[in-house]
Amino acid sequence: MSASSSSTTEETYAKIEPRCRHFGECGGCRLQDISYEDQLKKKAAVLKELLDRIEWQTEIPLHPSPEPWCYRNKMEFSFQDVYPVPEDGGDPLYLGLKVRNRWDRVMNLQECHLMSEDVSDLLDSVHAWAAESKLAPYNLHRHEGFLRHLVVRHGKNTGDRFVNLVTAKGDFPADSFVAAVHKVYPNATVLHGIHDGKSDHAVAENLTVLHGDGVLKEKVLGKEYRISPNAFFQTNTKGAEFLYGLIRDWIEDLSPKTLLDLYCGNGGIALSLADLAERVMGVEVVPEAVEDATFNAKANGVTNAEFMAAKVEDLLPGFAAQGIEVDVVVADPPRSGLHPKAVPALKELAPQWIVYVSCNPKAMVEDLRRLSELYDVRKIEGVDMFPHTDHMESVALLQRIY
Repeated sequence: MSASSSSTTEETYAKIEPRCRHFGECGGCRLQDISYEDQLKKKAAVLKELLDRIEWQTEIPLHPSPEPWCYRNKMEFSFQDVYPVPEDGGDPLYLGLKVRNRWDRVMNLQECHLMSEDVSDLLDSVHAWAAESKLAPYNLHRHEGFLRHLVVRHGKNTGDRFVNLVTAKGDFPADSFVAAVHKVYPNATVLHGIHDGKSDHAVAENLTVLHGDGVLKEKVLGKEYRISPNAFFQTNTKGAEFLYGLIRDWIEDLSPKTLLDLYCGNGGIALSLADLAERVMGVEVVPEAVEDATFNAKANGVTNAEFMAAKVEDLLPGFAAQGIEVDVVVADPPRSGLHPKAVPALKELAPQWIVYVSCNPKAMVEDLRRLSELYDVRKIEGVDMFPHTDHMESVALLQRIY
């Protein structure tokens, strides 16, 4: 989700023994063979190189992840068929992560140190269920088959578990699938979703709750959040707590009357800042995430927050046209950065301050450049939300020039 560490910087880092047996073959981690301290140095060098494009001279702190291992609260695993099918009764399918640099090949995962250690036990149980049920994995070349993805979420601060099987259309033994999940996670919420298109993503429609209430519960900075299956939530819970705390520190001194959170997801950032402003508004394109945000506000006793389901680039021009005054905008856009139509609308709205949160420093730099005629960058800091990978989070504080 960010700029790659394969930058033009020439510094080399001492190699160490990777923790995971799959390192080198698996596409999940690329930096396990250097120390975590050197990973931070490497990412800081990448961030500095990108920020040189906007002539940023101040030293950039890169904060480490509070937990460098087993930090992820969500992972998406894939199924793949074995071809030709073994005639000797051998393994008929793979279940795990993609092979490095291969979109169409999956490797069986025997261990993973990014999520929780017991996720490999879940994969073993589901793998055995799929083989016994004789369900065909989906083939990305022929666009045939049934089993596509297994999405696993873990409430790091609540212990809540959520498992979603994503398939093509068709019938399957749902009761035995639930049993396979509960063999490892006894109280997990279990769902089934359908993705019948050709694209290889794990977002499913027509969700059916097979067990539980259909959502995940998580706590961040003392607030509890409901997270629906397709709603975005920061994948590093402890890292999110640090990130939200950092943003709070920046905004607390600004004493905003009105705060607007763009790309607000289920309200994580907005609700963590609600006590610092008189009015908080959030905008998010995913309707179920907006439903979550509204629910989360009520559940946490937040009465000054409201959330709207819309595309930022569609709604933002209306804010400016109506003369709505906003003191602080928090923007946490997707990997591609702000939508081109959102930038001029944001300039027209002209909040005094913008907090720009990014999972892609390259896109962030381009957006800062596009905003530079109206805004000065006051602070930039990095937060390592993705240890052992090339990715990082960064956050910038912008002040209106006039």
